Amino acid sequence: MIASTSTILATLLSIAPQVLAHSHVDEIWAPDPNGYYVGWNPNYYDTTPYPDNTPGWYTQNRGGNPMYPSDANQNQIICSRGASSANISATVPSGASIRVKWWQVPGPDGYWPPSHTGPIIDYLAECNGPCEDADPTTLKFVKIAQSGWYDTSKHEGYWASDKLRNEESQWRIQIPAQLKPGNYILRHELIALHLAHLGYGAYSAIGAEFYPQCINLVVTGSGTKTLPAGTFGKELYTGAEPGLQYASLHLTDDHSAYVIPGPPVWVP
Repeated sequence: MIASTSTILATLLSIAPQVLAHSHVDEIWAPDPNGYYVGWNPNYYDTTPYPDNTPGWYTQNRGGNPMYPSDANQNQIICSRGASSANISATVPSGASIRVKWWQVPGPDGYWPPSHTGPIIDYLAECNGPCEDADPTTLKFVKIAQSGWYDTSKHEGYWASDKLRNEESQWRIQIPAQLKPGNYILRHELIALHLAHLGYGAYSAIGAEFYPQCINLVVTGSGTKTLPAGTFGKELYTGAEPGLQYASLHLTDDHSAYVIPGPPVWVP
C-alpha cells in the first residue's frame, strides 16, 4: 500500500531534527586563520571523487551519522565509518591553533542542535611515517584537550556543545606548544548525551552518540616533547563509563560532577 502524502510528511517532520543533527567537519583552518581547507563531505562519497587538497580524512559516513557504544570496539569509532587517511597534511607550528567548522543548518538557537548536548574532546596520534599511509587501527591517541559542562546558565546546563553552537559550529584546538616536529593525526570528537540515559552498559546499541573526525597534520617548530604512550582508538571507550552512561542530563542544570570519558589530558 502506498502511504498518503500527509503520512509521509508527518514521518519526515518527525525525523527531521534527528537527521539535521548529524554532521561532519566541513571547513578547516590549519593554522588558524590563514591555512584554509574545505573538509570532506561524506554525503556524496559514492558519486564524488575524494579531493587531493584536504587534510580531512575520507569517510563513507553518509549523513554524518553518529557512532554508538556498540561501535566503541569497532574500526568506525576511530575516525568514522569507512575512514581512510587524507592525501595531504596541513602544516602547523607547535603552539598554533586549528579551527574547524561543523556542517549544520542554522536554526533559531544557532548551528549545532541544542538537544545534542555534551563534551568536545581532542586527541593526537603520531603517524610514525607519512600520515597519508596511516592505518587507523595502529594509531595510539593521546588526549590533548577536553571541555564538558561549564555552568547552569541554560536548561540542562551550558556545555561545550553550546559554546560550539554559539560560535557558528566552530571550535579551536591548540597544538601543544612544546610538541616535537613530526607527522600527527588530530582526532576531533563531539559526544552527544541526549540519549545517554538509555545506555545499558558496555557496547550497548543505544546511548551516547560519538562524532569523530580526523585531520592530518605536519607539526613544525623547535619543540622537544614527545607524546606519551597513547590508547588505541578502539580502546578509548566502552560506553559503560559514567560520563557516557549518563542518566542525569535531563534531570538538572548542574553537572559539576560530570566526568568526561576517556584517558586523562596530557600536560606536557
